Amino acid sequence: MLEPAKMPEDMAKFLRASWETYLKLLETVQGQTEKVLEVMLEQSDSVRAEGKEMLKKWTEMMKQSQVQYKKMMEDNLEKLETMFKKE
Repeated sequence: MLEPAKMPEDMAKFLRASWETYLKLLETVQGQTEKVLEVMLEQSDSVRAEGKEMLKKWTEMMKQSQVQYKKMMEDNLEKLETMFKKE
């Protein structure tokens, strides 16, 4: 049964579960994309060495951005959960 007093806390739990599912999916897709890109770069003669290096740097920048994004979202989810627990 729905309890109006617990709705915000339940919503925060739902957001957390959704976020964790999204992260698993994101990490899986990114890992597979990196593997495909590496194979394509290794097997392709049409991409110059500079292009390969640029793509590797781009991939590394994307990983760093993903880590920052995950940290920001984790911090904000913790704040939200703390806020709802106080009420």
